[in-house]
Amino acid sequence: MGLHMSVSSVSDWMTCKRLYWYKRIKKYEKTQYNLPFIVGRVVHEGLAAVLAKKPNAIELMTAVYKKERKLAIDAFGLNPEQIEELDMQEFTTKGMLLAYRTKYAQMIKDMMLLGSEVEGAVDLGNDVTFVIKLDNIVKVRNKKILHELKTTKEITPDYVKRIQTDLQTSVYFHFHNIIWPEDKIQEVMYDIIRKPSIRRKKGSKNIPPETKLQFLERLQEWYKKPDDMSVFHIERFKTPGITEEAVINTVVKASEEMLRSKTKEDYYQDFDKCHSYYGDVCPYYALCHEGGESKENLVLYQIRKSYHVSKENKGVGK
Repeated sequence: MGLHMSVSSVSDWMTCKRLYWYKRIKKYEKTQYNLPFIVGRVVHEGLAAVLAKKPNAIELMTAVYKKERKLAIDAFGLNPEQIEELDMQEFTTKGMLLAYRTKYAQMIKDMMLLGSEVEGAVDLGNDVTFVIKLDNIVKVRNKKILHELKTTKEITPDYVKRIQTDLQTSVYFHFHNIIWPEDKIQEVMYDIIRKPSIRRKKGSKNIPPETKLQFLERLQEWYKKPDDMSVFHIERFKTPGITEEAVINTVVKASEEMLRSKTKEDYYQDFDKCHSYYGDVCPYYALCHEGGESKENLVLYQIRKSYHVSKENKGVGK
């Protein structure tokens, strides 16, 4: 069958070998509601429609949101507070997209979307395949560009500096160019949008609650901050801070370690990753510290579906 790798599987491996065991070998996935993940998917679909210059981009994004909303409610049985928070995202994402389309109107006009969620694969040898899926590939003035979208709570100089050594961006850039050497990406456009920190006003005894339209208008005004970097930032560079040789060395060495690991004990634990000082808890905490793979604990998980890139998109690496 061979080993299939991706940026996320390498990240899991580097985070904690036991996390990798539960997630990638046992294929346990905690059945939990993840609002930021839903918002990210919705915004990605909407922005791809904007970059494709589709006049109904907002409507297309709203349709994606409604589909995600139904899936979340059906799958997780959300309570009224969670549903209300989820419903606010319809207007939050609309505000993001409308503001983005206004701010970058000229850039969008000059840009051509060549592909979205572009798949490919590199053969690393030893029956190891590394799969990639790029957000967007665009063309600006005959220059082919990797477009990576991120939404974040805050845009800071440190956040921007980290982009240069972002593993995902580096892997996608270099592996794309290995797969398609005659049609290389020439630049990276790292596109950051800050999530709004304002909420819809509920009103009081003498003041009526803010309507959805009023909230949407206020969102668009919020995105017109004088300091553009506080809500939008685009970082462009010709090559990532991680070289092709360094990327290949890292993923090959990781693959060799993965292939050497056979038993659960080989996938040793990094206890510093069990619980962070910020309150984040590993999704497999109960399996490591609260009873293991008991019937009661396994009720919290489902089996992850395997995904493999289309064969026609597979390229041969080094």
